[in-house]
Amino acid sequence: MILRAVIDQVLDLLEAEPELAERVRVVLGAGADKAAPRLLDRAELAAALKVSPASLDRLRGEPAFPEVRIGDAPRFEFEAVLRWLRSRADRPDDGNVVHLRRRAK
Repeated sequence: MILRAVIDQVLDLLEAEPELAERVRVVLGAGADKAAPRLLDRAELAAALKVSPASLDRLRGEPAFPEVRIGDAPRFEFEAVLRWLRSRADRPDDGNVVHLRRRAK
């Protein structure tokens, strides 16, 4: 309860910065039910990861990228994507870098 009040106060202070407030909501899971994680669309995930949509599309082409389809629309659970990124960074052959390869045209 106290944590929720603190989160709400922080979000109130960030009203002048809606983009930053949304990133805080995503990171903290504010307003999300723990039983049902919030699913992000492509633009929301790119913004939360601070990458371009094109970079996100390259990541999506990698094996086992966590994606859920609702009809034809791809959706992403932020925490699942972070776990996937961390698992790739833990691979000894890659060091701490997630490589983004350009697709052949």
